[in-house]
Amino acid sequence: MTPRGVWQILRLPLVVTAVADVTAGYMVASLPNPAVFEWRRLVLVAGISAGLYLFGMVQNDLVDLRRDRLMGLARPLVTGEMGLAAAVVLLALTAVLAAACAMALQGGALVLAILTFAAINLYNLGAKHGPSYVAMPTMGLCRMLNFGIGVLAAIGVPREVHAGLLLPSGPLWVRQAFAIFFTTCIATGYSIAARRGYTMTSRVWQGAFMAAALAGFGLIALASLQPHAPEGQPRFVAPVARVLAAMLLPALWPGGLWSAAGHERKPDEYKPFTQRALYWLIVMDVAFILDGTLVR
Repeated sequence: MTPRGVWQILRLPLVVTAVADVTAGYMVASLPNPAVFEWRRLVLVAGISAGLYLFGMVQNDLVDLRRDRLMGLARPLVTGEMGLAAAVVLLALTAVLAAACAMALQGGALVLAILTFAAINLYNLGAKHGPSYVAMPTMGLCRMLNFGIGVLAAIGVPREVHAGLLLPSGPLWVRQAFAIFFTTCIATGYSIAARRGYTMTSRVWQGAFMAAALAGFGLIALASLQPHAPEGQPRFVAPVARVLAAMLLPALWPGGLWSAAGHERKPDEYKPFTQRALYWLIVMDVAFILDGTLVR
């Protein structure tokens, strides 16, 4: 086992994206009632998220070991920079980290952490090898449940779950959860295409990009409409931070928005896309927190 092997199998730079999501969930849900905010709880939800994400990364390489060897991929278990026994130990340690933090929180956050753990196993052990229309929402569910851990750590389990939560007058964290889900689905689709060696035409690429962009702008608009605003107050509040975050999206996409109309995309071009899409989630998380602070 080498430090480089540990770094590669854990995908440490990307763990920040999962921690950012759960942190945003806790903070956005806390904004209407700042008295519920506790730094200890924030640290615990970050620990749950980091543990679950790292567990998923190690499990992914263990599950794909035979395939990676056949394809000659330069992953640490294949190159020998990480031994099989060491990987199993890492798998156990990351699970213990998530479990310890979740047990300390108890309540709804613990239940959602268990469900997130189940969803990660479902994806790695089955869904990712099946049809893309199954794999994409399964990974989207993993990210959305991870976000929900932070929400439930702040407000507990909602006493009533009803359609009103989806209305523009509902809580801001609902729209953020769906934004995370849709963005993750699109990024996962490209990851699957790269892993299976698909070559994607510009028309399909453009359609997927526009679907994600339109879904994002639609959620921004819904989160800003206030149909029951008191008299004298605006019914539509401009989401300044989220609009700026959306404007950053074309710049973060490989080649910019205009590249969607370019030549067909080959598998090795998908990796930068998926990484930038996940990092953009951090920008979106910050934007939702900022808007939730400015517009209440």
